[in-house]
Amino acid sequence: MLDQDALSPGHAAPPLRLLVVAARRDPEASAGRILAAAAEDATLEARLLCGAAGIEPPPGVRIFQPHDDHSFLAEAEPGYDAAALSQLDADLLRKLGAWLTDWAPEVVHLHDLAPFGMELIGLLRRRLPSARILVSLSPDLARRIGITGPPQGFLRTAPLRRFLAECTLLLPCETLLPACLAFGLDPARLLVQASLPPDLMPTELPPLGRFLVVAAFPKGPAEARLLATAAELLAGTGPRLRIELHGDGQDQPPLRDAAAVPGSPLALVPGDAPRGALLARAHLVLMPDAEGADPEGLARLALALRRPVICAGQGPLATQLQAGRDAWHCAMNPVSLADLLLALHETPGRVAAMADSLLPPPSPAEGAAALFGLYREVLSDPSRIAHPARI
Repeated sequence: MLDQDALSPGHAAPPLRLLVVAARRDPEASAGRILAAAAEDATLEARLLCGAAGIEPPPGVRIFQPHDDHSFLAEAEPGYDAAALSQLDADLLRKLGAWLTDWAPEVVHLHDLAPFGMELIGLLRRRLPSARILVSLSPDLARRIGITGPPQGFLRTAPLRRFLAECTLLLPCETLLPACLAFGLDPARLLVQASLPPDLMPTELPPLGRFLVVAAFPKGPAEARLLATAAELLAGTGPRLRIELHGDGQDQPPLRDAAAVPGSPLALVPGDAPRGALLARAHLVLMPDAEGADPEGLARLALALRRPVICAGQGPLATQLQAGRDAWHCAMNPVSLADLLLALHETPGRVAAMADSLLPPPSPAEGAAALFGLYREVLSDPSRIAHPARI
């Protein structure tokens, strides 16, 4: 017999249980913004599962909740091999499996496999056979799992291909479609859907005269050498060209030494300043990685603030950012980079024109409504469940 109370207009349906998986807990990243938006929606019960880097759990506790925003963090075992996307800690996986079974999320939205490794794939399918799984396929993740980067070994790509064939993949841009199709993925499961926009309002450019401020984000020794050498070529431009260095990469010795040279355009910036505030005071954002990677999503943040980007002419960023529309593509060698920065320094109107042409992103509320609507659409589609024989 039907439960009449369940059919009454005043009976509220139980909230959709949503699990968001990310590499780490970062409120500014897309996964953190989804969790915050879901907390404002009574029809969703959301949790974030992420790595516990930099946080010590209580002794003997491997899955724990030290935060009051429904963030569950798991301690990563030292033997975890990030390059192989493998987690060999059976005890952690056993406890994680029990946690999944106990809560039983209906929708799982993966933003990364780290620090749980590819073993999470089998765990999800065994413990949550009816759950709908979505994957936000960022350019960086696409490269690391072998879709746009060098192919990986058979034992790694075979289970990954099968798993991705059963997921709904969210692509940030249409330029990733050909690579996904070449990888053998079903076009019906590929959706171009950008992650939630940052909760920031576009800001006006600082006054542009005969000076230019560039926010640069070096990641390692290669970027440090590139910027240090380019700064030598640009020495003498004075305070009218300022390259502000942000992030851990600014601590590389070549950059510290180059910034100390009188007349150098390089300036070190404290690493604890909010990224939005750092970008708001710049005219341009420089992503000096020659491979065009952007694991922190800085380019999206820059465009949300209506700041044009300089990036490599190849790699994931070049597929996301169109040259002449919202970015300048540049060969990441000292001469080419110095020439481009000097040309923009001497013609700042080009920077202002591109900034004015950038379209503002959707509001966070609009982005959240679209994403949560997609969750419900996927949940109502029985074809999104893995075939029992494949679990």
